[in-house]
Amino acid sequence: MTTPRDAIETLVRSAALAAVGLLGCSAPIEPVQPPGFADAIALPRLTDLSDDPHVIEVELVARRTSLELVPAGPTPLYGFDGHVPGPLIEAEVGDRLIVHFRNELPLETTVHWHGLRVPNDMDGVPDHTQAPIDPGGTFEYRFDLRDEGLYWYHPHVRSAEEVSSGLYGAIIVRAPDEPEIDEAVLVLSDAAVDEETGALLPPDSGGDLATLFGREGNVVLVNGRVEPTIRARIGVPLRLRVVNAAISRYFQLTLGAHSFTVIGGDAGLYAAPRVLTRPMLTPGQRLDLVVTLQGTPGQSIPLRWVPYDRGFGSTEFREPVDLLHVVLERGPERVVPIPPLPARTFEPITAATPTEITVELTRNDRGGRFALGF
Repeated sequence: MTTPRDAIETLVRSAALAAVGLLGCSAPIEPVQPPGFADAIALPRLTDLSDDPHVIEVELVARRTSLELVPAGPTPLYGFDGHVPGPLIEAEVGDRLIVHFRNELPLETTVHWHGLRVPNDMDGVPDHTQAPIDPGGTFEYRFDLRDEGLYWYHPHVRSAEEVSSGLYGAIIVRAPDEPEIDEAVLVLSDAAVDEETGALLPPDSGGDLATLFGREGNVVLVNGRVEPTIRARIGVPLRLRVVNAAISRYFQLTLGAHSFTVIGGDAGLYAAPRVLTRPMLTPGQRLDLVVTLQGTPGQSIPLRWVPYDRGFGSTEFREPVDLLHVVLERGPERVVPIPPLPARTFEPITAATPTEITVELTRNDRGGRFALGF
């Protein structure tokens, strides 16, 4: 039923909208990112088969796929559910994750849940926790998600070969007090591609030097794409949850002259944020970054990989690579502050009860050559 007060409020709103139109003004800009701002890099999702809101039950398949990475033609790859990266798995702290996994690859594999605390027999490491899953085989992973943060999943059978072929994906476990900031998940990786044929280069390409210092691909990817574009509003915080899924490449990042507020990493949110101009991720590492873009509407700012000197003497001479482009849109009149972050406390590590561990450093060889690390 419409009351006189409802009618008055409707007239006032209509008059205000009409005035905006007559004056040639636009509606106020909301202090959030524009709708669909990161659709160009959106990761696929899996269908939840469970009716229980605290159980995430999904089917995951490892199979052949391909991507258009160079003009020569599609690059044959492996992918979870045929995607590179695999589908994003999202859950909340305390949820139970059930994954019905099927291997449709021509080689054995597993799924390792990188960073998550899981039972030993769910960890996907052959010879230590789980037998390899043969082609055509299945396995059911089942465990509770005890910690908030950004994690990733990948094989632990011939890891370097299978991960560099496209088998990796991201997992987000959200805390009840998650900060309210619009976010995008960036899974960074690279691929070694023959630019004349489009095929992946052999996993042992580069010889012993590459075995020692790591193999980096010539095509750098963000969520399986080459130089995609997203949008962001000027003066509005943007959360970038970043995974380094490359097997060797260190990702040191710049975003024009902007600095990043680092609010978390491998173990979830930090006790206190810190500010960096060039955050760097080693293989397997995750960072939780917040950046507030400044500039003019329509301006495109590249997020770049910049070389990091790992002590080998050659990496520092390489040229930066554009990873993605952020196109700026008009923002609110005032810069929006980063919302308060939830407090995190951590018990300090003490040496009250030290544990002695012996580590033997060895070098493997096959036929007189250094062996690959898988």
